[in-house]
Amino acid sequence: MVTVKGITFGEGRVKLAVPLTASTQEELVKQAEQAAHCPAQVVEWRADYFEDVLIDEKLIETLTLIRMELGEKILLFTFRTKEEGGQRELSLKEYEQLCLLVAKSDRIDLLDLELHRVEFLGRGFVQTIKAEKVAIIISAHHFDQTPADGQLMFQIGMMNQFGADIGKIATMPANLQDVLRMMNVIQRAKGINKLPLAVMSMGDLGKVTRVAGELIGSVLSFASLDQASAPGQIPIDTMDEFITAMQID
Repeated sequence: MVTVKGITFGEGRVKLAVPLTASTQEELVKQAEQAAHCPAQVVEWRADYFEDVLIDEKLIETLTLIRMELGEKILLFTFRTKEEGGQRELSLKEYEQLCLLVAKSDRIDLLDLELHRVEFLGRGFVQTIKAEKVAIIISAHHFDQTPADGQLMFQIGMMNQFGADIGKIATMPANLQDVLRMMNVIQRAKGINKLPLAVMSMGDLGKVTRVAGELIGSVLSFASLDQASAPGQIPIDTMDEFITAMQID
């Protein structure tokens, strides 16, 4: 389990996150104000939507404003590359510099790193970020399939080896069998390591995995605020009701 700002992931009900997806500073601040009053414990800034993401001063200024609006909520910073369903691409060097910049800003609590980028940047890169007292989610997204169980277990093992605090895997199901396999991934992975995991099937078919987090052992689930950042996200107020109804005594 990992604890961030007094919230322990993997203890009690599944924690909820909502994304900020606006492209301008003004709209992001409005979204952050809305997110500050929603039931989610985590707010994810999807910076790949932000038009000025590569202007360092503008990025840090915007990050500061978002942080001020969110108060004590956990702030997760994510730049999702186009390869994994994001809005734009960055070179490996640009990705590295962006992640280091925000980690050293003292504005964020969690940072999402894509596994396929970490494989090139290495464990030292992850440890440099963690030295800034930022917790790490290492993620893998498969928008065109649900990989074989062996590949999923391999990716979870890699996330653990690279020093993730939480591993995240999102897949696209072709059928019900794919959804059921994803619902069993965390139990299977326990035989390999104890890394806290957030797993989900995307799209309408996979919605059940988003609300059944506590049952399947997922520590974090993503809902929508006013715009979904991935297929199948459920509005946060509805999601909170589902999670409450699904809570295990």
